[in-house]
Amino acid sequence: MPNYFRFFLFFLVLIFIPGCAWLGLSKNAVGNEKTSGDVVVADPFVKAGNIIDAQRLEKGGKLLVVPFPAGANVVVNERTDKIALMIVKGIADELKDPRFHVLDEATAHEAQLVITGHVTASGESSRWDRWVLRKTQNTVSVEGRMVDAASGATVLVFTHSARASTRREDPAQSGYDIGRDIGRFIISSGSTGSPPALSKARLKAGRVEGLARIEESHR
Repeated sequence: MPNYFRFFLFFLVLIFIPGCAWLGLSKNAVGNEKTSGDVVVADPFVKAGNIIDAQRLEKGGKLLVVPFPAGANVVVNERTDKIALMIVKGIADELKDPRFHVLDEATAHEAQLVITGHVTASGESSRWDRWVLRKTQNTVSVEGRMVDAASGATVLVFTHSARASTRREDPAQSGYDIGRDIGRFIISSGSTGSPPALSKARLKAGRVEGLARIEESHR
């Protein structure tokens, strides 16, 4: 119950943030996003990502990450709750950048930028898959976007996934890995040079790690 209350609290706060139209996401946040002007394709930390407003991203600000609820055809349960909260933690842990200040429930009303999204696959197999086909799904997938809280304008969009190394691995770990990759995507995309809080060595290591996860998810 505490997790469900946290989700309710976040969405209650969002009602008071201008630009509520961005709460709804398309089936494919990256592929269906309509943009004007140049769209910068960022480094491959995520499976797919487009920067819609590079100047706004560079400006940064107070950032609220809303836990990603289950999307269409994804069962809402404790599993998806854990994934959602670990995505938030992963993003917050990775965004050690002076341009951004990640908010919590108490300061959510101060948000200048907001990240919302959906869990599009939780890695949970159906009974048919487990009992008849003898296979399991162990890939967690998400889609989401960052918007400017004042105008509701989209700043960036992304889709990403992570595959558990073993069937017994906690899916929440995949959520955390996804969150970290999203954080890296934001940092690398919002700076014209080397990000001040992310060394070149760490940036390269993160890129290699992100590519390895993407390749693994396609196997």
